[in-house]
Amino acid sequence: MKKGHSTVLFGTILLFLFPYIVTLFVSGSISEEPKEIRRSGKVIVREGVYGTEEVDLEEYALGAAASQMPGNYEKEAVKVQLILARTYLYKALGEADRIEEADLYCTYLDRAGREKEWGKDAAAFEEKFESAALETAGQVIRFEGNLADAMFHRASAGMTREGGETFPYLKSVDGGRDVDMENYVTIKEYSEAELASAIGGIRGQSLGAGEALGLQIVSRDGAGYVTKVMAGTEEYGGEELAAALSLPSPAFSVSQTEKGLKFVVKGSGHGYGVSQWGANKMALEGKDARTIINYYLQNVTVETLGQEMPQT
Repeated sequence: MKKGHSTVLFGTILLFLFPYIVTLFVSGSISEEPKEIRRSGKVIVREGVYGTEEVDLEEYALGAAASQMPGNYEKEAVKVQLILARTYLYKALGEADRIEEADLYCTYLDRAGREKEWGKDAAAFEEKFESAALETAGQVIRFEGNLADAMFHRASAGMTREGGETFPYLKSVDGGRDVDMENYVTIKEYSEAELASAIGGIRGQSLGAGEALGLQIVSRDGAGYVTKVMAGTEEYGGEELAAALSLPSPAFSVSQTEKGLKFVVKGSGHGYGVSQWGANKMALEGKDARTIINYYLQNVTVETLGQEMPQT
């Protein structure tokens, strides 16, 4: 998630409970009565199928988490994602009680969308996500009293990345659990013309004959992620180039081939914060959500708004 870092003030969250029943029809579709859900009193305004609708932040966090991670992940990993999503939403809200969805850098999968996405497993996954949402209701991540930037990625390149002075709670930690992810290593090749077009699309640089093939990695960080590359007369960030070439991660190496350049990429995502794959592996090992969060984010607290929770 990539939102700014404004200071956030919090009030006490209101708690309301509503009855809920889920029925799975023979067709596999889900019918529901309103479920018990923690109400935040904070509203996300979005354009739904039937026009403008208001979604409570707690429900929106559930839908955001469902859009961000596979439905078959372990419940404790789902809890981690819900806490990350909720933290992001509260930080985006600031002191306001409502925010337009267009101002958020996340997507929301509503109940119908989740049913479609999850198919035959929808009932089981829905129950898991809703249970995880209830058990983490109101929980957010703070660092030195302020909401943390809720960063996550699919899988690291073997180590997560340092956040530096801007994000001191992002320390590089071992990501060895990520290496068995399917498609952990991705190989892509590009012709000179393809490279010139993609790189030119970043800032409009026109690369002459041979310049695209002369692309050089200038620097990496301690976790192996490319931080700077040189192409022609321009310097680009590793994430800039990865986005331009649709590489899954900025942790890549480059070599020349008969076609052009070959990129060997490790992991998926920017590498900062929580690794979703690693979080799921930790959950499978019996680790709970707080333990997982405190592994990837150093010196943070998981708190229920208005009430600090004991750490495990």
